[in-house]
Amino acid sequence: MPEPMENKPVATLDVRQTKCPLNFVQTRLALEKIAVGQVLEVWVDPASQSVMNIPSSLRVEGQAVIYEELDEAMPGGHALKLGVRRLK
Repeated sequence: MPEPMENKPVATLDVRQTKCPLNFVQTRLALEKIAVGQVLEVWVDPASQSVMNIPSSLRVEGQAVIYEELDEAMPGGHALKLGVRRLK
């Protein structure tokens, strides 16, 4: 029986201060640095349009957004944490 995939991120990317579309470009580049099946955690400003744009664009590109959770205790201000599993 195969091992279940872990949801623990192997890398983290903070794009809270980065504007669209550069934050999505940075996310794609960070995904290219991890292996297929691994998870990247992306920190997004919850008050920005990126909260909707980044997850939907990643799904269109065939990646899996496996969690979205608000963390109000983040250093530098609150963040929406997106867990992105690289599928290709």
